Amino acid sequence: MSHLSDTLKVGVDSIDQRHEEFYVLYDTLKNATDSDFLEAFNAVILHTQGHFAEEEADMERVVYPNKFEHKQEHQKALDEMNYFREKVVSGKLMFAKAYVKDRLGDWFRNHLLNMDSDLARVITLSR
Repeated sequence: MSHLSDTLKVGVDSIDQRHEEFYVLYDTLKNATDSDFLEAFNAVILHTQGHFAEEEADMERVVYPNKFEHKQEHQKALDEMNYFREKVVSGKLMFAKAYVKDRLGDWFRNHLLNMDSDLARVITLSR
C-alpha cells in the first residue's frame, strides 16, 4: 500500500520512491510513543539527508536551473529538523512533537508539490 497519493507523485520513479520512504518514516514518527520518538525522528532525519543528497545529485546531472534555491530549502529543512531533534535530547519533547504534527508534513508536501515537481519536470525533459 502506498502512503503517497497519486496527486503527490511527480512521475520520476526514483523521486517518488524517496517520497514514499519519507512518508512511511514520517507516519511512524507521527505515531511514535514518547519513548520511541527520538529513534523515529533520527530515522526521518537520516533518510532525509540521503534523500536530499540524491536529489541534489539529480540536480547536478541535469543541470537544474533552480539548484541554488532548491538546495537552500533542503538545508533549511535539515537545520530545522536538527533544531527540534536537539529539543528532544534536552527534554523538550513536546516542542518537537508539535513541530512534527503542525509543520514538518506540510513543509514536505509543499516542497514536493512545488520544488520537487519542477525538478521532475526538468529530469523528464532531459531524457
